[in-house]
Amino acid sequence: MTNDDRQQRLEAAAQLFDAAAGELEKAAAHARRAAEHLRDGEIPRGGAHAWATRGHLLAAEQSLDEQALEHRLRSRV
Repeated sequence: MTNDDRQQRLEAAAQLFDAAAGELEKAAAHARRAAEHLRDGEIPRGGAHAWATRGHLLAAEQSLDEQALEHRLRSRV
C-alpha cells in the first residue's frame, strides 16, 4: 500500500466523522428548538423538530456505520 492510498483512506474516514459531527450538531439544534416549541405549547412545530432531530441522529449513525463497516475489513484478530 502506498502512502497516497493510506492518505486517501484516512481522508475518507475523516470525512465520514465530519459528516457525523455535522449531523449531530444539527440534531442538537433541532432538539433545542423542539423543546422551545413544546414549552410554548406549539405541539405541531415541536413535533416537527423532534422528528428532524431523529432524522439527523439516523444520518449520523449511518455515517458512523459506514466507518465501522470499513474498519472491520482492516481489523486483525
